[in-house]
Amino acid sequence: MKEIKNNGFTLIELIVALGVFMVVMTITLSAFLNIIDIQKKTEAFRKVNDNLNFTMEAMMREIREGTKYCPSGCANGSFSFTNKDLNTIKYELNTGGYIERTKGTNTLRMTSDGVEITNLSFFVRGNVEGDKQQPLVTISINGKSGIKEKLKSTLNLQATVSQRKLDSGT
Repeated sequence: MKEIKNNGFTLIELIVALGVFMVVMTITLSAFLNIIDIQKKTEAFRKVNDNLNFTMEAMMREIREGTKYCPSGCANGSFSFTNKDLNTIKYELNTGGYIERTKGTNTLRMTSDGVEITNLSFFVRGNVEGDKQQPLVTISINGKSGIKEKLKSTLNLQATVSQRKLDSGT
């Protein structure tokens, strides 16, 4: 009698192999999706970081060369001064969640659509003529970017800038 060779796999072996394959693929897919989410969160953080840094630098440069900070008082989220060309400049947080710069009747949006500004505040010290204190402005900006809640990135920036023109104390 001739022996019959079984060169195939049994049903149990196939089910076990398929189960191991599915576990490995699930772990791999999960890791891949996690990497995609991390990349999206990193992109949202880079966007908010670049945008807020640009806005902060532009405001600081203009405020440093300006005078007469908040002559009528600073409102919450609003700051006005006279720039080096003797124009009145006003920075404020718009209700749409962005920072705008107003010069006369011209208004310019300073932050992009993908970034929502949640807080803008200015703290001014030494802005009274003759108080013998160098005028200082502390700017605080809080912003966030991202579509999904778990992928949102927030950034809080604060900087202090002093007026370039010395307060003579007269």
